[in-house]
Amino acid sequence: MRSTRRLVCLACGVLLGLLGTLQPGPALAEERPITITWWINPWRIAPPDLQPDQAPTAEDFPRWISQEFMKRHPNVTVRYEVLTNQGFDQKVAAAILAGNPPDVLRPINFRQEWVRQGLLEPIDPYLTPFDWEDFYDYALDEGKVGDHYYLFPWNNSNNGMGSTLLLNPRMFAQRGVALPPLPDRAWTMDEFMEAARKLSYDTNGDGVNDYYALAMSARMDLMNNLAWFHIFGARYVDEQQRRFVLNSPEGVRALTWMVDAIHKERIAPPGAEGMGIYDVINLFHQQRIAIGYGGPYEIGRIDRYLKEGRIQEKFPAHVAQFPHFPEIGPVAYHTSGGFVVFKQADPYKREMVMEFVRFLTNPENMKLLRSLLYVTARKSVNEGLYEGYEFEDEIDVYLRAIEHGIPYFGSAELDTTPADNHFIAMLEAAFSRNRTPRQALDEFVAQANRLVFRGR
Repeated sequence: MRSTRRLVCLACGVLLGLLGTLQPGPALAEERPITITWWINPWRIAPPDLQPDQAPTAEDFPRWISQEFMKRHPNVTVRYEVLTNQGFDQKVAAAILAGNPPDVLRPINFRQEWVRQGLLEPIDPYLTPFDWEDFYDYALDEGKVGDHYYLFPWNNSNNGMGSTLLLNPRMFAQRGVALPPLPDRAWTMDEFMEAARKLSYDTNGDGVNDYYALAMSARMDLMNNLAWFHIFGARYVDEQQRRFVLNSPEGVRALTWMVDAIHKERIAPPGAEGMGIYDVINLFHQQRIAIGYGGPYEIGRIDRYLKEGRIQEKFPAHVAQFPHFPEIGPVAYHTSGGFVVFKQADPYKREMVMEFVRFLTNPENMKLLRSLLYVTARKSVNEGLYEGYEFEDEIDVYLRAIEHGIPYFGSAELDTTPADNHFIAMLEAAFSRNRTPRQALDEFVAQANRLVFRGR
């Protein structure tokens, strides 16, 4: 990231990319009034017209990008809607069932069944030679079904959940614990446990720790919990994607360690069976735990919460890899996201909808993801995007971590979401010790296999 390599090539590439965004697939033959609708979940991206002392809201970016496109195309009205994460999939499904989906959607998860049902437009004709070269292959492949592509790549990876951890260097220093070193901030499980024990302590002598190394949570992002399983060598589904295998010996060892972290080692607070992700985030923001979950985006959350008055003090945070066993190696969750276009009966409107999504994902507008400390799906944008920036080291650590990225849930062709609630219930039973790790995992695998693989 600090290197100036390939600057000339990249400058030429970006220029070609920007020129390419002016050249949609087929020529636009008419300019009659049309309306484009698009839906997105909350992304608090700072647009260029936002004041520096303001915290961006979920409305700011879609408002700005819609207005900018309408300035360029006065015959087009762009209407956006920000959907909450809770209930997002249900609203999209209801719109599809009613035959009235938005023209453009930034799905939380790309659904291959939409392609099989004939609901999506292929984007192949609208990708320029520069796009094919500039987008990461795995970002394009996220939306590949058969021989065609259906997802305009945008973000590379996610907010860091399941990929990296956050460390509070102040709390580490107070306990005399060294941070794992740059450039990758990798550490073994032995090194992690040595640090975690020192970071967990009682201050008033009542025998109960007041500060902890980290927190477990049955209801936080599945990626975080699955990261601990993958660290021990367990896998969610088998390689053939025919059954769940989380109750393997490696899976049992992983869940036993997670339960012991609470009840035996006491490096994580009790009550994990009832905690959600924001409970864990708040413990980190309150500086009651020294290790949180997430990547650079979550560092940005600290600044946003300070501006919103939700926390009283900004504190430093560093990105680090999840611990690993040397014989297994590092692991991280990796995924990409972007925009899909639902089927268009009107050829002219199809061209304009595609033009809008190309505008959303062109190099210049994709740079706005920097305000979230996100990595983009374009090579040319990432090169130098954070060079000399305050969080350059954190982005570099994150990029190094996701080099070990694997799909925790199997390939994109497999939909494991019907098992999600049972995965949460399994963790609740284990954390509360109503079930042994083996019992909880066996019950989960049996239920998950019936839900996901019945009839396959």
